[in-house]
Amino acid sequence: MQEVRHKAQGTRNNKQKTINAYLFPMKFCYLIFTFTLLTFTVTAQQFGGFPPSTKWKQINTDTTRIIYAPGAGQQADRIATLIHKMAADTFLHLGNRLKKITVVLQNRTTLANGYVALAPYRSEYFLVPGSNVFDFGNLPWYENLAIHEYRHVQQYNNFYNGLTKGFYYLFGEGGQALANALTVPDWFFEGDAVHAETALTTQGRGRLPLFLSGYNSLWLEGKNYNWMKLRNGSMKHYVPSHYHLGYLLTNYGYLEYGKDFWQKVTQDASAFKGLFYPFQKAVQKHSGVDYKTFRRNAFDFYKKQLGEEKTEVSKTKTVTNIYFPQAITADSLIYLKTAYNKLPAFYFKNKTAETKIALRGISSEEWFSYKNGSIAYTTYSTHPRWSLIDYSDIMLMDAGTGAKRKLTKKQRYYTPDLSPSGKKIVAVNINDSLTTQLQILSSNDGSVLQQFSLPYGQYYFNPRFVDEERIVFSIRNAAAKMNLNLLDVQSDKSVELIPFSAASIGLPSVSGDTVFFTAGITGNDELFALSLRDKKVHQLTKTKTGNYYATANAGSVYWSKFTNNGLQLQSEAAKNLLWKEISQNDFIKALEQYPVAAPNNILPVGTQRFSEKRYSQSSRLLNFHSWQPNYSDPEFTFSLLSDNILNTFSNELFYRYNQNETSHGAGWNTAYSALFPVLTAGVEYTAGRDFPFRNNTLTLNQVEARGGYYIPLNFTQGNSYKLLRFGNNYVFNKVMPTGFFKDSIQSQNSSYLHHFVNWSHYLPTAVQHIYPKLGWSSTFNHRHIVSGNGYQFFANSFLYLPSIANHSFVLNGSFQQRDTTSIVFSNRFANARGFQDYNLSRMWKVGANYHFPIVYPDLGAANILYVQRVRGNLFYDFARAYSNDKLRSRDFKSVGGEMYFDTKWWNQLPVTFGFRVSHLLTQGLLAGDNKGTTYFEFILPVNLIPN
Repeated sequence: MQEVRHKAQGTRNNKQKTINAYLFPMKFCYLIFTFTLLTFTVTAQQFGGFPPSTKWKQINTDTTRIIYAPGAGQQADRIATLIHKMAADTFLHLGNRLKKITVVLQNRTTLANGYVALAPYRSEYFLVPGSNVFDFGNLPWYENLAIHEYRHVQQYNNFYNGLTKGFYYLFGEGGQALANALTVPDWFFEGDAVHAETALTTQGRGRLPLFLSGYNSLWLEGKNYNWMKLRNGSMKHYVPSHYHLGYLLTNYGYLEYGKDFWQKVTQDASAFKGLFYPFQKAVQKHSGVDYKTFRRNAFDFYKKQLGEEKTEVSKTKTVTNIYFPQAITADSLIYLKTAYNKLPAFYFKNKTAETKIALRGISSEEWFSYKNGSIAYTTYSTHPRWSLIDYSDIMLMDAGTGAKRKLTKKQRYYTPDLSPSGKKIVAVNINDSLTTQLQILSSNDGSVLQQFSLPYGQYYFNPRFVDEERIVFSIRNAAAKMNLNLLDVQSDKSVELIPFSAASIGLPSVSGDTVFFTAGITGNDELFALSLRDKKVHQLTKTKTGNYYATANAGSVYWSKFTNNGLQLQSEAAKNLLWKEISQNDFIKALEQYPVAAPNNILPVGTQRFSEKRYSQSSRLLNFHSWQPNYSDPEFTFSLLSDNILNTFSNELFYRYNQNETSHGAGWNTAYSALFPVLTAGVEYTAGRDFPFRNNTLTLNQVEARGGYYIPLNFTQGNSYKLLRFGNNYVFNKVMPTGFFKDSIQSQNSSYLHHFVNWSHYLPTAVQHIYPKLGWSSTFNHRHIVSGNGYQFFANSFLYLPSIANHSFVLNGSFQQRDTTSIVFSNRFANARGFQDYNLSRMWKVGANYHFPIVYPDLGAANILYVQRVRGNLFYDFARAYSNDKLRSRDFKSVGGEMYFDTKWWNQLPVTFGFRVSHLLTQGLLAGDNKGTTYFEFILPVNLIPN
């Protein structure tokens, strides 16, 4: 954060630049505009995330280039087939423009994801699927990615019209990304892609009850949130994401106005027709109703089909989710709980109290199993250097003491279940070829006792022990259907309990000879019970939002129901449930809650086998994609940016103008991350640096070159993130006087070394947490002249300590020491707040901060500014400075308060700004730093782009 400070009697300069009050709105808006441009050139790429030993292959056609590592060849063929099918099909097309896309497949990360980006134009799929089929659906994950992400490709290809072309000519691919973000809302981008995966397959999230339960819960509970709250979300209430909102509106647009409706709307909007609010005006033009009426009509359409039935409003004050309640005794449960104000943790609950057992830790799934005092779940960890390689291992916890033991290492396990004796664990394992195995492990040492495999294209899901020798589990096949099975591990024979269905089937639990599970055959995710004795199936619930994680004990059934305040714990005597007997044939075809516009299943297309060849990591290292301006007072920079497709080589060519010095500069920065250390280098030439000197002007030209490396390491595992970065840089500088003093002042050469270490270790944060409840971060920098005098050591640390509710107690300590005879390096020490910054020989500071939320207003204006939270901070700073002459050594003390506004701009860009009031408790060194003076400062979001 850069601070803009104002004194009641006037303004003055210090290290953090002062901006006159009348310039504040103008410069703030420019900063937001610059941030917008930069944001849409930053992608989800991870710089150098894979080892140099990776042997990439490629499928290269006129429509797409698929780059993949060994093990993902079959998925690459299928993805290429579906992309070609979508590219050739004019069904629901957004236009006729076709531009080839490069897709990189990652098969060694456990975080299911995918994206398409401009700047540079590329796509990346993370192929390992999530374990919750009710969240992701039955569709093979790589097919879902192919259809969803290629719809984004079609969007970018066809949102290149009118003034958007001008943005491209001015700023490159980053300019088009900015223009598209300004004209087409993110809800349409994602909603249209969700509609594609739904309309072009037999599955897709638009058919999933869990996906639809979000808005259903709003309507059933009478929550009428304003439009900007629905667009931007809330830290106080549950609000479905722009994916959910977008699908409902996009699907309605197709249903009501035809298959070409959104093509006409987006063509006009991306061309900036109407200039201001072009998307809203295009909707009105092609629907015949204004934007507000269009939205209201869409919601009314779904509400009418949902029905007028209202449900009881949850009384829970904070959004809370209960996962996998498991009965221990007749009146006690154990479950996993998360909340907007709490980290995921295991809890024990009886009739009188709820007791926290321990934090769960970082994981990619909510699943856990409890037997005989032990809890089994999976925990996330990373490869220390390569960020696109991570793991999901089995952790065992003692429910009595909270003690944890990691059972496996560097594996990809999901949904572990303890056997009744607790001696064995069954879990799903996924390998680099993206096939699953059902493995039975020893809970003593993690050794694999037995394993079972399926043909390619079929996946195991959600295994549970019935007894020591039988396991119930789901299978998802290549046709996007699921069934329920019973396996005898001794004979390796399985029996189909529920036939393959288009509905999701999973989350089984076993009580005696009854298997409880969730399935979506009725158009909603309901609870069912299957008797292993006679194979009869009964439906237990009938609601309009999802029901999950059923468990039974002592005549009662417990489960979690989707509400507008989270997944809430439910309990009912088993005899009071529905117990409607249904035929297994009822599972064959699942009902749908809402109609899907223009269904056209493309999955029956046969998979084409494409020729493959090697893809060299040195291919197209230079890939210039964007040219962008940036302003950080007092410098204006214009850069030409290059990033290769594998994201291992980044380059910037730039021109820079400094308005204070009236100097011009040009240079080049580069970074290469395909090796274990990330190599960096740069050079800059600056001409015409003007300084007042001896009643004249001293003009300097300067050349600076640097080279170095850094090593980014990630030791994240267990409960906390652990990040380490260290490195060294060598910098050479040559200053050459010109003009009047050219002959009287000699050119000077200098060079210095910069050594740095950064370390962070902290807990994750919940939605309402301002800072981590526990953690610390430190940075250490040492710069010194290679030959000659001059050095600077700087250290800065933050300690995050727990406090009440969502409050945060943060301690800060800083230290800087430099050579006493030579001031070579710029000052990096921030003085006690309210004082100007001094550059003395030795300085240290400690600060105490108490951060707290004030209000969650959830209010916005004109679809431009939305305020999610207002928060405060009370602080006390104590600094001590030592000067070489001992005359200026003294203490600096201040106290004050800060108010921050956590906002979103244009319904998607998070920006925090605020103001500070500082009261000086001691006398400073410079004029104006007087004891008892109070200062007011704006705190502006200048440094918004993370390094």
